[in-house]
Amino acid sequence: MMARFRQLKLQVLAALGSPEWEEELESLLALPPKHLLGSLFSCLCHPPEIKWHAVTAFGLLVSRMADQNMADAGAVMERFVWNIEKDSSITGWGILESMGEVMACQEVLAKKFHKQLISYVKSPDCPGSNYIEQPTLRRDAYWGLGRLSQVRTEFVTEAAPHLLKALPRQDATSKGLICWTLGLLQVQEAKSALEKLVNSASEIELYRDRTLGKTRTFVKNCPE
Repeated sequence: MMARFRQLKLQVLAALGSPEWEEELESLLALPPKHLLGSLFSCLCHPPEIKWHAVTAFGLLVSRMADQNMADAGAVMERFVWNIEKDSSITGWGILESMGEVMACQEVLAKKFHKQLISYVKSPDCPGSNYIEQPTLRRDAYWGLGRLSQVRTEFVTEAAPHLLKALPRQDATSKGLICWTLGLLQVQEAKSALEKLVNSASEIELYRDRTLGKTRTFVKNCPE
């Protein structure tokens, strides 16, 4: 059993690290979903080019699981939440991004779990807050909200006041991710705050449309 798991993990790593990773991923998704989950979780701890492909894989895998058995798909989301709440400083890397990706791919899960993702960026004094103190991990929640906003803005709109409140206190990357999300939401209240950042020279690394690259989100995402 352990040997088979190691073999599968190596197969998944090779697929996600391949230049043709999207084609390789489709082949992997033909395997039983429960066989892939452990390997994908382990891939979240790898360097960015592997980690982000694993995030994409989670979205596809869990949404396909939902087509077959919603309870099984929901159990994966519960596992994400459990990992964050158990010890986010150790087990959280890649989890919040995967939550956002899954919800972008699957509407029923988005409806059920979007408030959980929003709770991680709410100020500690807000009702329902599960605020994440660790800045790097909180940044992952900002990305998850941005990804969800690309597809289902209706589930992220209520996060806008919390993102606006947080914006001035964040590092450049978190600011960029917040601006990305607010721009996608077209929040008019954010316009003045974002215009102040238009001349910023800061670039951030952003995984978007299955590509990891540099961008200046401040310039691109001001509401009209």
